[in-house]
Amino acid sequence: MTDASRSGTATALHEDAVSGSAAAEALDLVRRGLDDMAGQVVPWFFGNMPEYYLRTHSVTEKVHHLQAIISGRAVTGSQTVRLMAPDGRKATYLVPGGGTKELLTILEAHVAQEIETARLYTTQDGQLHLVEFLFGEQPRADVSGDLFAEAVSAMRGEGVSGDRIDLFERMLRGANAEYLEKFDPQRALRHLHMLESVGRSEDTAILLEQCTPGSETRLVMAMRHPPATGLLLQTAKILARTGVTVNRCYGDSFNLDDGDSVAILSFYVNVGGDILHEDSELWQRLRRKLQLVKWFAPNPFESYADREGWSLKRVMLLAAAAEFAHAFLVQENQWAYSTNNVTRILQERRGEVARLVAWFEARFDPTLGGREAKARELDEAALAAVGDVADESERTVLLMVHRFFAFTLRTNYFLEDIYGLSFRLDPQFLPAPCRIEGEELPYGIFFFHGPYCMGFHIRYRDMSRGGVRVVPTRSAEQFELESNRLYDEVKGLAYAQQVKNKDIPEGGSKAVILLGPLGDIRLAVASMGNSLLDVILCGESSPTLPGVVDHLGKEEIIYLGPDENITPEHITWIVERARQRGYRWPSAFMSSKPGAGINHKQYGVTSLGVMVFAEEVLRHLGIDPAAQPFTVKITGGPKGDVAGNLMRIMFRDYGDNARVVAVTDGHGAAYDPEGLDRAELMRLVDGQRSIDSFDAALLRGEGAFVVSARDPETVRLRNALHNTARADIFIPSGGRPNTINMRNWHEFFDGDGVPTARAIVEGANLFVSPDARKRLAERGVLVVHGSSANKTGVICSSYEVLGGLVMTDGEFIAAKERYVADVFDILRRRARDEARLLLAELRRCDRCKPLHVISVEASQEMNHAADALYGAFMQRQPDIAEDSLWRGLVLDYCPAVLVEKFRDRIFDMVPRRHLYALIAAYAASAIVYAEGMGWLAGVGTQRDIVDVVRNWHEARALMLRLATAVESTDMEQSAQVAHLLRHGGVRRFTEERLGLA
Repeated sequence: MTDASRSGTATALHEDAVSGSAAAEALDLVRRGLDDMAGQVVPWFFGNMPEYYLRTHSVTEKVHHLQAIISGRAVTGSQTVRLMAPDGRKATYLVPGGGTKELLTILEAHVAQEIETARLYTTQDGQLHLVEFLFGEQPRADVSGDLFAEAVSAMRGEGVSGDRIDLFERMLRGANAEYLEKFDPQRALRHLHMLESVGRSEDTAILLEQCTPGSETRLVMAMRHPPATGLLLQTAKILARTGVTVNRCYGDSFNLDDGDSVAILSFYVNVGGDILHEDSELWQRLRRKLQLVKWFAPNPFESYADREGWSLKRVMLLAAAAEFAHAFLVQENQWAYSTNNVTRILQERRGEVARLVAWFEARFDPTLGGREAKARELDEAALAAVGDVADESERTVLLMVHRFFAFTLRTNYFLEDIYGLSFRLDPQFLPAPCRIEGEELPYGIFFFHGPYCMGFHIRYRDMSRGGVRVVPTRSAEQFELESNRLYDEVKGLAYAQQVKNKDIPEGGSKAVILLGPLGDIRLAVASMGNSLLDVILCGESSPTLPGVVDHLGKEEIIYLGPDENITPEHITWIVERARQRGYRWPSAFMSSKPGAGINHKQYGVTSLGVMVFAEEVLRHLGIDPAAQPFTVKITGGPKGDVAGNLMRIMFRDYGDNARVVAVTDGHGAAYDPEGLDRAELMRLVDGQRSIDSFDAALLRGEGAFVVSARDPETVRLRNALHNTARADIFIPSGGRPNTINMRNWHEFFDGDGVPTARAIVEGANLFVSPDARKRLAERGVLVVHGSSANKTGVICSSYEVLGGLVMTDGEFIAAKERYVADVFDILRRRARDEARLLLAELRRCDRCKPLHVISVEASQEMNHAADALYGAFMQRQPDIAEDSLWRGLVLDYCPAVLVEKFRDRIFDMVPRRHLYALIAAYAASAIVYAEGMGWLAGVGTQRDIVDVVRNWHEARALMLRLATAVESTDMEQSAQVAHLLRHGGVRRFTEERLGLA
């Protein structure tokens, strides 16, 4: 060994010795320091933590918390410590001297997470907050274990028995394992009481009671279907803004076996060191705010609550105004009037905003004396303030808010208990970018603001019916994109419904609820349903509820139906809610009810009409589907209402002649030029499976495939298939509006310019944009407009409404089988009548107009005549039951079973306006179907519409009798004479009676 190496070795040994000595010294110091700290912290901890914590937490949990307090210096060093479980499903915070601000900061960090259980403990000396959260779906309580049995036994010991013990067991089965592990009979008794208090209601049950001994008040809240996120945060914010100090807090969730969820929040509070008195004005204000928390979503305008002391309802009003302004101003400039920019402007222009809100409140405050004069004064002041704003974008946003407030005719803003905000608007508010020259304005517009959602309901006639759909979004960016086009989409769907509804008394309408990424569909539907009822329910002697100032002045009759993402549970709830709240026709309020209704998907009512049109179109193309094979391509998939039932009807009625070559849906696509296997398709339909579940082993044709839309390439293949697959007809039966549009319509043609299908029968609304439909028709594609092709769905819903108006639920269910059969006969006739009319008009003009244009013009002619007849009825107010012709038309319109069993009740139970609209629609459409297009429109301008309709229907009855009499004779060519009487005699005789021949 060299001297250098010996020296290095000695140095290393010395350093090791020194290092070991230092480590030992450090370890000793740490131990002594920790021992000293533990000696201080542990007694303090056990002396100051709440008794409930000490009783319900295990020694292991307490030690774990103590170690974190000591090592993290949570108390002595004033540092917040966070403990996160490895699986991310539990978080614990140790906050030194934490107050409300610190609690809100913690809650805001978890605003997007579902908190299933929450516990907040404060030491008696206020030095520490201990906060525990359990996230997401926690392990459930073991109902077969000892802890469950012991909990039930303990409750029996507290005197709980009979139905109450059954309800308690249901509650306990819905709890998570942690609730059972930390079970406390007294807490459970309170929870059981709150569960009983909330019942089946969507309201929030609130209990205030004083704790003894001490200066704490216990505030307990319970609600069914709570918001999935943000509930605890919003409640804590309300308490903080009201000056209430939270000492302890517990939050528990229960998933009951009937599918309901219940949240129960308990707060132990004081106000300035004193109890919260139940008879105080502070409590009354706080209670109103807490009632609203379920229906409130966090938003930037809460700064008005923090800084100006605004109520939650005011904050909601401003949030609604911002959504409204964005929805319409984005038509002018989507960058200048993005949601962020509109929000920023309304946050910065606080003085002008306050003036606008004060004016709105004066317009609708039912308790304000001299309301109109005061509102005018505040309006002038608000407009003057807005006019002084120099920046054009800021002034434009404020003026749109003013426009929103000015054209509101009704609102639920001043009702005591609300579930969101609703506004009935005069359609004259529509700004220029939202109006198209010559386009009909809607009759009425409702705007809704709810928890993480917004929406429109648009209708084109006084009495209307149309579907409600929910459009969920996954991100803020998607919500922004959908909100940019929301009004246009709702208006387009509502107008398509109006054109479609030519055969029925109700005008067209549509409601769309746009749901944010943190939103809950059930809450959104409940909010919209309640908010709509708020502004259409009548008082005892007025067309609105007490508390709703009315600038409209008449009762509104609205019927709803289901659309995308609306479930049978939603339908049942809406109808029952309408009944609870006193709507005059609850059974008719929403169609497709599971019991006393006709479920569209179950019965395939829309597909029935689509297939009738497809059959008539195939015959027009020279294909007899009963005798010849034909090919079809479909969007929508086996799980879809229209697509699935369409395949079922096709295979049932046409057997092997029906060959489905391509099917796409949201999950994938299947293609086989030889025809996809029928039995396999029906397996998917029956099993409610997506098309990507198709067994690829059953493919036969060249180039056949099955794909799941899981990557960009398979998504591209799926999205192109409705264009590339060849078939005789294409039936879009699902998909977003404007899937075929001006950017891609040319992809429907091959390289030689030949369309990949000779005809399109629109089973899905608005699948083809208007401009694209025009281009396809110009290139020879026969396009059947959706307002014709899929109209039997709305006709069926209208007959369900009629049944609901006349029969009780029990009577409807008892007569349902016969009623549905009668309605199906009517649906086939209505679809075939129109299909043959349109194709006859196409042949008559030698294709001078596209088929889809003829479809719209036919609808417009029927609707125009029906509107004129309805207007005459409303002016003259005839007694339908006493006029033999009108009475006969009503009975002829009705399903036979309704006439047989409830003939007189029809005229007693159906609203007069409904009867007028029924006769108008039925009488007008019958004339156009029989005489072809143009005759009624022409005669109706020359003579009184009531006289025209009366004379035509009387002439038809006479000609039918004469034709029958002729057929019963031995006269030569009696059949031809009878035919001429039926098909030409009616028009001629009518013209003679009107003095036009």
